Amino acid sequence: MRITHQILRAPVFSLILFLLTLPAAHAQISSAAVNGTVRDQAGAAIPNAAIILRNTATSVERTTTANQGGNYSFPSVTPGRYTLTVSAPSFQTEQVSAFDVAVDQVIAMNSTLRPGDVKVAVTVEAEGVQIESSTSQLGTVMEQKKVQDLPLNGRNFTQLLTLTPGATPVTVGQASSSTTAITAGSAYSFPSINGQPNRSTLYLVDGMNDNNAWFNSYAVSPVIDAIQEFKVNSHNDAQYGQVTGGVVNVATKSGTNAYHGSAWDYIRNNAFDAQPYFSALSNYHLNQFGGTFGGPLSIPRLYDGHNKTFVFLSYEGTRYSKGNGIYFLQPTAAQLGESTWGGPQNLAFGDFSTGTTGVQGCSDKTATSTAKCQLYNPTIANTASNRPAFVGNQIPVSKMDPRSVAVIHKIFSAPVTIPNFAPTQYNGVITTPTRQTSHNYSARLDQHIGDRDFIFFRYSGIKLTTTSPANLPHLISLNAIPSEQYGVSWLHVLNAKTSIQVQYGRTHVGQQGSTLYDFGNSDLLGTFGIDPSFSSYVGSVSLFPSLNVSGYFNAGESNSPAKNLSSIHEWKGQVIHTLGRHQITWGGGWDQVNFEQYQRNGSVTFNGASTGNFAGNPGSTVASGQSTQSGNGLASFLLNYPSNFNFRNVLITERPGGIASAFVQDSFKVTPTLTMNIGVRYDRGVIPQYGTDATIGQQGSPETGTFDFNTGQYIVQKLPPLCSVRGHAPCLPGTGALPPNVVVSSNGKLYKGTKTNVGPRFGLAYSVNSKLALRAGFGINYDNWSAIVQFPQNPQGSWPDIGTRALDNTNTPGTNYTSAQNPFGSSSGSQPAPTPFDATNVNYFVDPNIKNPYSEQWNLGIQQQLDNSTVFSLNYVGSQGHRTDIGGYTNIGQPGPGTSFAARRAAGTAGQPFPYTVPNRWDTSNGNSSYNGLQASLLRQFRNGFGYTVAYTWSKSMDSGQSGWFGVEGSQLQNRYDLRGSRSVSAYDIPHMLAVGLNGDLPFGKGRRYYTGNRFADFVLGGWQLNMIFTARSGQPYSVTAAGDIANVGNGSTYERANLVGDPGLENASAAKWFNTAAFAIPASGTYGNSSRNMLRSQQLWNLDTSVFRNFPLYREMQLNLRVESFNVANHPTLSTPNATITTPSSFGTVTSVVGNQRLMQFAAKINF
Repeated sequence: MRITHQILRAPVFSLILFLLTLPAAHAQISSAAVNGTVRDQAGAAIPNAAIILRNTATSVERTTTANQGGNYSFPSVTPGRYTLTVSAPSFQTEQVSAFDVAVDQVIAMNSTLRPGDVKVAVTVEAEGVQIESSTSQLGTVMEQKKVQDLPLNGRNFTQLLTLTPGATPVTVGQASSSTTAITAGSAYSFPSINGQPNRSTLYLVDGMNDNNAWFNSYAVSPVIDAIQEFKVNSHNDAQYGQVTGGVVNVATKSGTNAYHGSAWDYIRNNAFDAQPYFSALSNYHLNQFGGTFGGPLSIPRLYDGHNKTFVFLSYEGTRYSKGNGIYFLQPTAAQLGESTWGGPQNLAFGDFSTGTTGVQGCSDKTATSTAKCQLYNPTIANTASNRPAFVGNQIPVSKMDPRSVAVIHKIFSAPVTIPNFAPTQYNGVITTPTRQTSHNYSARLDQHIGDRDFIFFRYSGIKLTTTSPANLPHLISLNAIPSEQYGVSWLHVLNAKTSIQVQYGRTHVGQQGSTLYDFGNSDLLGTFGIDPSFSSYVGSVSLFPSLNVSGYFNAGESNSPAKNLSSIHEWKGQVIHTLGRHQITWGGGWDQVNFEQYQRNGSVTFNGASTGNFAGNPGSTVASGQSTQSGNGLASFLLNYPSNFNFRNVLITERPGGIASAFVQDSFKVTPTLTMNIGVRYDRGVIPQYGTDATIGQQGSPETGTFDFNTGQYIVQKLPPLCSVRGHAPCLPGTGALPPNVVVSSNGKLYKGTKTNVGPRFGLAYSVNSKLALRAGFGINYDNWSAIVQFPQNPQGSWPDIGTRALDNTNTPGTNYTSAQNPFGSSSGSQPAPTPFDATNVNYFVDPNIKNPYSEQWNLGIQQQLDNSTVFSLNYVGSQGHRTDIGGYTNIGQPGPGTSFAARRAAGTAGQPFPYTVPNRWDTSNGNSSYNGLQASLLRQFRNGFGYTVAYTWSKSMDSGQSGWFGVEGSQLQNRYDLRGSRSVSAYDIPHMLAVGLNGDLPFGKGRRYYTGNRFADFVLGGWQLNMIFTARSGQPYSVTAAGDIANVGNGSTYERANLVGDPGLENASAAKWFNTAAFAIPASGTYGNSSRNMLRSQQLWNLDTSVFRNFPLYREMQLNLRVESFNVANHPTLSTPNATITTPSSFGTVTSVVGNQRLMQFAAKINF
């Protein structure tokens, strides 16, 4: 009911109500259109002409008739190859030869009929590659030949996105491979498109939303050989929306009347690769294999699916392994009081001495006095002045907790393997390889019912699982990403003027992230005696707590799966109606998104505090009031004297949110050569709220809050009862009276959302002639998807809730003893009551009035058909972004020298807007951006053995301080109160970008230009194919920063930029020194730096990937294809951005990584039939 109420409040309710006869939709449906005008030789319209559109692969036909103006239209056409037949009484029939219809393409096929007998057929050659003469939207189609044959490292189609003008392959968004199914060791592109943030790209597969709403990448990547083609759209008509960047529209293959398929096996390993530029070459192996099969779905003697029922199946498996060398520090037998590892504790003492002075791990090995490196005995008397020293740093075995010794033996289970152990070295190594397996599969069913109804269903899924050794033997890290997408689409042609298409889609991404012992944890829990209250979690899971033994090891389990990292249900539909010279399309939709994740972990820390050198201990050199100087984490663990505890046990949920959309679009044929596209679109984003009614009273409930730094108030989403009533958090402490500056949300929500997202669209397309079109467009696009499920969970655990239960500084002098087995006592299953309102809690808070970004976009350009296979496009593309995210710290003070910020704040002289609370991270929507670019493309469809795509962009992208979200994407603001001072080029600004993709059959052998007629020569020289992707681009911008709160404003991030005092240019830049480091200086205390944001650039990139094929005919249409592929064939390293933090002088100006990879070789065999 809440969702319904929010939609009803939208100003376009009347339009949404008008759409209730359909499943709601935003009509971003992966199809194309064919339209045109039928005229006689005098130019007069021929009404009621009959037009037949026939798919050459399936023989499926669609029919329509021209209206009184001679206009006709076939909307919602599946991409493929077609013929067109036009007939009318008293005119000869015109048959147009086969032509290609690409995804989301609008093709104008005008016909001129000659007088004569309708039985006489005249064949007309199609124009080949068609120009876009009916729409002004921008887009580049990647045809099937390029998708399948261009060299792709890891067979991920996103690498081809950079062949689109305006696509910048610099990732500043949080596109983590831990939440996206990406093959290990492969290349993956997450580009910015036309100067918009990386996150603001929408992925569609067959028109279904394929977004991973967590980081806004794809959810399920189709198998390469299952892709018919794809198109990257931008500056779209009203049918598309919800993002400000591009729409990646992928069309998958369907079956045809003939049975076709393929099988393949790709192999890579380190034996054929070059040496990495900065590191050693690791042992690894990558194997990708699979197959496809498609055709008519027929059952002998029962059902013949030819011309109506088709199926297409695909599968690809991946097996990856990579060697490891993970070093660890294992306690020695002598430290445990054993003469041999694993034997009985037959020695009287555990030996922690390192010669005559100090203790292993002591920070002062050269001290002649043992005082600084002395271990003290906390078991005698836990007072500040009566802890005796362990003589010679020998710990009596009788003082050791046998449970701690037993746990060490279970964790390590074998003697160390590295000899010559020294105090500062590791003594064990794990060589277990990292392994990854994935299963990527898809099934598609197409059903044609007559010539008026077309239905398809597709199910796609991928299960990618990565296992790798953690930091200790027997401890295994697992990351599994199960993703699926399925849906159904129905197109009904009501009559020659009207068609209806509806679609339902479901996209789901989960994540299973855990670190567990390979032998299970039941014995370990029993051995160490962990109380169930410290090891039991929601979902009936038991975990061994993380043992953080400082200086030695971290031995613990975690299990925080996201059942619904991204869960999207979508309903969509559209009606297309032809009315004279108008084609009117209208539709609307609802995309519902949910989020759900467990966070389950507990930890206990053993550091040197319990066995350290405190003031008052005999022989201590620590001044009164100071803390320990030394101690030993392992000694504290063996004595079972922990220092810190944490426990988090919560199921995070977000109540359903989503996007309600509606649009209307009129494509008006003003004249036979001028088309005007006018539309309007509305996207109402419903922000999912943290917690649900079902979680009230638990961790993760909506009884939490966020800061509003516009007013200085802290807003509680829902008010919990008193702590005296509930007994645990979330609850109100004391009498329940709200402290100053704390208020309760008036509607039980933290975020209001935006209701005014109305986006007009306007476009013109003018055909100068059949080969040249002029196009212009303007529109306003809104970004509804970026961070839609990420930022609502940011306030988790904020007052009056408690995020993590913690005990700090236990077992120090003067405190009661706390064991590791049950630190919280019997009440640790639930959170204790919170303290009175804590204004010092730092979190990633979000403005409750945050609005989604929007972009005003415009383009002007030409498109010229050079020949039947080649089209040239040139466009000026511009945009102005508004309400972009600004994150990082707010409520900071004014810069000033002298005493620390904390002291200034305590004295009330820091200059904060709201001094009652600390500076805090806060995202709001008061940023802006701009983009201007000249984009050129040259596209040749693969014909006569040759095809290519050339994309060049000359552009400039700027923004007001940040290029992404949460203050961590792109860069940090230096001064939150001066956004103009941080306005500069965007983090993904690449002034020059050139990408070339080429497919070419070598012109030798039978059927090619150079054919000798000699069978042996034909066998040796014929059947070869060369493919390549060449990329050249400008370097990536970066800032020179200084760590620490130098301006003394309370900002906890690396915000300060260095002072520019000279020329940073360097003639002979290298990895050892990329810029003139002497040109920068650390700003004076209490001041901001004067250097500009993103003022320097990394090395320019150029890269060439190639593949060489050899095709062998086997039987009829069956072919064997052998491939050799090389990525970065020249083995040319491109240096990444350098270390640009001036306060780390040892590495300042140096480069320690490269962009991309060294030369990699891949071999493959493939059978096509």
